[in-house]
Amino acid sequence: MRLALVGKGGSGKSVIAGTVARILARENQRVLALDVDTLPGLAFSLGLGRITDAGMPEELGERQEGKGWVLREEISAAALVDRYALDAPDGIRFLQLGKLPGQVRPGSVVAFHHVVDSFRRPGWSIVGDLAAGTRQGFAGWAGFAELIGIVVEPTSSALLSAQRLSALSHTIPGVRTGLIINKSREDDGIRERLTNLGLPVWAEIPYDVEVAMAEREGAAPIDMAPVSAAVTAIARLVTEIRRLVPEELPA
Repeated sequence: MRLALVGKGGSGKSVIAGTVARILARENQRVLALDVDTLPGLAFSLGLGRITDAGMPEELGERQEGKGWVLREEISAAALVDRYALDAPDGIRFLQLGKLPGQVRPGSVVAFHHVVDSFRRPGWSIVGDLAAGTRQGFAGWAGFAELIGIVVEPTSSALLSAQRLSALSHTIPGVRTGLIINKSREDDGIRERLTNLGLPVWAEIPYDVEVAMAEREGAAPIDMAPVSAAVTAIARLVTEIRRLVPEELPA
């Protein structure tokens, strides 16, 4: 499974990404979690806590005349993951683009993009948490994905972001795009407001006080609230989207 999660800031992308990765890993799958967001989030949701810098060294890239920033030496994406990814709970490997301010450097960015473009180790799942908004999704940072989940909460601004992001289904060849309704409440009418997007709803995750508490504590919801309504709904999401992809990644 190669899943990218996109959506408006605060919609809950990181919580869903981290929980999906943990569920897959607990099913004895090898998982690479990619934190493409330049703001903190995924490390907490995975249960790593605050990570000051889990990116790759600036020295991996160099600026060349007429080419811009490129890798200094030829190296496989798998080798970069083996060398620089951190160990996370349940055997997950975690790689971070870098955090603002000051840790998003051109040399490390080009190396990270190489992983996004090329890491296709057979038998591994990839779960990517992209930055809020539309820019990264349309700039190639979801290129690894065969599934794009648009996370939308029941607010007007989130609905507008979802409408713009729905165009991703036409920009990446072969990708499947679906909606993940998060923080829903019984009376918010969110499903009806999304029907005009023409995308399937993969999951509806309820607003969950226990998950909100885990976020405030900087803890992984699957650790702090493993049987909560939201974590249970995310487990159902994994079951749902597993039907959309082959069991094993291509070589």
